[in-house]
Amino acid sequence: MMRLAILGLCSCLLAWPAGATPPRLTTSDDRMMAATQTHLYVLRDVVDNLGSYYSALQDQHLVEINIETGEATRFWVLRRISVNGLPENDFLNPGVVIERDGDVHDMMALLQELGAQPITPGPWALRDLSLVDGALVKEDKTVLTPFGIRAAGRAQLAILREAYPPIETEEEFMRGERIDFYDLYAEGDWICELMPEGQTFFRPEEERITAAKLRCEDDVGGWWSFHVLISDNDET
Repeated sequence: MMRLAILGLCSCLLAWPAGATPPRLTTSDDRMMAATQTHLYVLRDVVDNLGSYYSALQDQHLVEINIETGEATRFWVLRRISVNGLPENDFLNPGVVIERDGDVHDMMALLQELGAQPITPGPWALRDLSLVDGALVKEDKTVLTPFGIRAAGRAQLAILREAYPPIETEEEFMRGERIDFYDLYAEGDWICELMPEGQTFFRPEEERITAAKLRCEDDVGGWWSFHVLISDNDET
């Protein structure tokens, strides 16, 4: 069962005793926004809870994904904020937002410049897909093994690795306590869920590609989402 998470403030109020300090963790969530004939554009929210119930850093990016390869190729920073949910000892959600320094871009202006068509994902594109023993299955055919899902996630998430290094490299965090979702060969299993957000793309020569959103988590509470791209021509 996937644990509930709330962006912006730490989602661990039920997972740790009151008064305890929650583990520092990062979440990353992708939402499909638009597409061209060659690329998918997703809005990526990255939240660092700073090891606190009441404070967080939240950055938003527009990320470009190659529909043919499933790899993220470029990104643009849209917004960088800090959130304080406990100003003057009053708990607030949403909290008080402060814009952080750094160059940012206008998402709508970027999509207009790229000539990208807005898209609205839905569950209808996913009617033949399911997760079985950690693998992605279409009807009775395995289209992505558990390792293949990991590889697909890394191809899209790793583009921000330098901006958001794995937090287990920090002195107060032991590597064994969490899974590095940028690391294809990190120890531990990904626990994934197929989300009801899909989109079908029609390519030249009648090729059909389905974009399906997966949300995966580790056993500490961090989670991340990305889109696997499945062609009708894919074979196990």
